[in-house]
Amino acid sequence: MDWKISRFKAGQPRRWEFLLPPGSAKETEALLKTIVSDPFLPRTHVPEFKVFPEKFILEKTNFRQALEVLARIPWIRDFRLNLGKFYLDGEFSFDGLLEQIKASKLLPENWGVRFHPQVRGRAEVSREDLQSLWEDSYSEPSSEKEKQTELNALMVGEDLVLSISLAGEPLFKRGNFSPLSKSAPMREDSAVFLLSLLEKKSPDPDAIFVPFAGSGTFVWESISLLNGLSFPHYDRSYLFQDLEEFPSPTWEFLKKRLSEIRSDLSLRVWWNDLEEDVCSYLEERGSLYQKFIKSLGTNAKLMISGELGDFFSFSPKEVWNSMGSPKKIWMPLNPPYGLRIKNGSNAGLYRRIAETLKEWWALPTDISGFILCPDEESWSVFQKSIGNKLETVHITHGGIDLRVVFF
Repeated sequence: MDWKISRFKAGQPRRWEFLLPPGSAKETEALLKTIVSDPFLPRTHVPEFKVFPEKFILEKTNFRQALEVLARIPWIRDFRLNLGKFYLDGEFSFDGLLEQIKASKLLPENWGVRFHPQVRGRAEVSREDLQSLWEDSYSEPSSEKEKQTELNALMVGEDLVLSISLAGEPLFKRGNFSPLSKSAPMREDSAVFLLSLLEKKSPDPDAIFVPFAGSGTFVWESISLLNGLSFPHYDRSYLFQDLEEFPSPTWEFLKKRLSEIRSDLSLRVWWNDLEEDVCSYLEERGSLYQKFIKSLGTNAKLMISGELGDFFSFSPKEVWNSMGSPKKIWMPLNPPYGLRIKNGSNAGLYRRIAETLKEWWALPTDISGFILCPDEESWSVFQKSIGNKLETVHITHGGIDLRVVFF
């Protein structure tokens, strides 16, 4: 196969693809308009974009501009470069593709690929057919020592659209820490999207209270968002940083510009969980996160503490007093799966959460947040128990349609 993929140049306008958490398209489009109208970086032309339900496309955009978009939208799920559209006929073969991608300087020598076939609409070629074609050309898996990124092959009609992820590891992997093995947490990209909506409704909290903390995703993502931290700050590597034309000064500028916006943040954080091993994990992560914040050289002040126990048995007033009586609190609520299935129904749990929230609202402080409802029953019971009609946002997570109620 005669593959024609042009050599990568940072200043050359190209077509970039950014994947999004389901349900975030509207908010993403609004933020894109802001970025295009008020860029951090100088430019010679205006990027064009199209937003779809689970992705957006940037066109006529160079590498530096694409990196600015990545840095300023913290809920991006993947960052890809379009390689082109290729006709798939009976003579088609993937032979020589990886070699050509490397020759174009888009795949550094120490990187391998994970092949990801997809088929859209009614097509004669299946995902299995694409996988078989790939294995005909590249039967040996990449070395375990190689870093890995994704090569996506999307079949649309008779055309194959190829794109390569410039992220490497998935973007929801924020840094060098071990996940909590027993948990199935909300993904970081979906979490920060929901927290960004909360920030629009209730900006500048001085405290974050996270009941049902689990692995702490809402803890760390809340702190990062309020500190202005995004992809340039995480303690991890990306494929695009290994490209010959990676603009390191641009990346450092974006890193500094984002964190300067909120460099004097002072924040108190409280969490709780029922299980001792989970609490031990959260305490360890909290210590690592404090070191991470200090390593960035910000002036942020964090006080993180947590308690072992049942959220329903804590005295709201005692917790509030112990945290210095904050005036404005964020409270993201994600009841754990174990509690939700304990009695075979979500109704009792969500009714109890609503009643407990009323006790918190009796405090002389402003409490805003959201709760994730996995089905219509939990959503309906919570709304009725609260007694007010609250805004609901629909997202998809792990194949489950979630109703997120903001209060």
